[in-house]
Amino acid sequence: MRQFKKIIILLSLILFLPNTTFASSTKILGLHISSLKTKTRLIYELSSPVKYHIFLIRKPDRLITDLYNTKLITNLNRHLLSRSVIKSIRSSKRKNGILRIVLDLKKPIKYHSYLLNSKHSKPRKLVIDLWPTYYSKSTKSVKSTPPIKSVVTLPGHEKLRDVIIVIDPGHGGRDPGATGQYGTHEKDVVFAISKDLQTLLNSQYGFKADLTRNGDYFISLRRRLAIARSDHGDMFIAIHADAYKNRYAHGASVFALSQRGATSEAARWLAQKENESELGHVLANKSNMLRSVLIDLAQTASIGTSLTIGNSIAHQLVRVTNLHHGFVEQAAFVVLKEPDIPSLLIETGFISNAHEELNLRNPIYQHKIAHALMLGIVDYFKHHPPLNTFLAAKHDKKSLYTVQRGDTLTKIAEQNDISVQKLKSLNHLSKNVIKVGQVLKLI
Repeated sequence: MRQFKKIIILLSLILFLPNTTFASSTKILGLHISSLKTKTRLIYELSSPVKYHIFLIRKPDRLITDLYNTKLITNLNRHLLSRSVIKSIRSSKRKNGILRIVLDLKKPIKYHSYLLNSKHSKPRKLVIDLWPTYYSKSTKSVKSTPPIKSVVTLPGHEKLRDVIIVIDPGHGGRDPGATGQYGTHEKDVVFAISKDLQTLLNSQYGFKADLTRNGDYFISLRRRLAIARSDHGDMFIAIHADAYKNRYAHGASVFALSQRGATSEAARWLAQKENESELGHVLANKSNMLRSVLIDLAQTASIGTSLTIGNSIAHQLVRVTNLHHGFVEQAAFVVLKEPDIPSLLIETGFISNAHEELNLRNPIYQHKIAHALMLGIVDYFKHHPPLNTFLAAKHDKKSLYTVQRGDTLTKIAEQNDISVQKLKSLNHLSKNVIKVGQVLKLI
């Protein structure tokens, strides 16, 4: 009987050991590198879905990819192309089963990465696109510099610029924000997430992200809005962490301005806009009633855009955390009351919830939140680029594609960051048959 009890206890221990003990590792089965017109594309073939973290290091330029619980069973360097931006590839095994792959680069780059995890697509794929960019050798990462817009003038064209995203880490300095049970300050969590989001956005083609504060100091709400205006932001996103008397409350929230909360700020905005003459050509010689209507229209359009971007972000956030409500909420936050800039406030979680506090202070979790925010923002602006931006020019250029000899739907889809299913749907194709010279819609 005692022997039987020992067997039962042993079986119980085995059954309730952490899953990671017996979890099968993801394997990198192969690597494909191709040089496209303006970029280099890497496609890692994977045996199963994978969690990964990717980031850039400057001087010398390297792109680091950490893949969790992953094994390498292919020779990476034999896939190198002489005309790509990659000088060499190396890998190492780190703690906790992390496989680190380092791309040594020939020049500065920006990157975009995504997973193709379709059940119908095997092996699974991690796709990383690289394209050359440039940075000033005199730039010092430890010193804050005034925001500069990237502007290029092409013959016969308007000036092209980046999409400007102004990120506002809440609180700071003497204002710590909410404090969790384990002593975690909201100001520290949201600054870390904001810095990560800035890095991720700045690595995306056609985006420039600025912070309202670059350290632990206090800024008034009015000053935060003034920074967004002076940077000529295309979007303003405030990052916070929630707190509530109910310690079981949990989940992230996405807020846009409510129309009720917009009215009191309109008069202040009108006065400042007239003083700065930014709306002179629109508001000059208009009656007070008409001016009020024009501002209301601008604010209504801005709120509508904010809600659309908010939905795009919520769609990404729900993949990494729970949403407190399953929709974009609206409230009268002062920091969202800039009438002509789409604005959102993100509550990244409840720091008053002990479990979420531990998540929010974890750098890996912070990166997941920042990555989800980046994906939501990028997805919106790629489909709705502001006028005279690099994204708008790329959007117009990429809206149509003429089929060349040797093309397949799969090849065209991979080159243009679109799924085969979406490509067929846009062009009403029932089969995978295309003809040379056929014009396909990409957007």
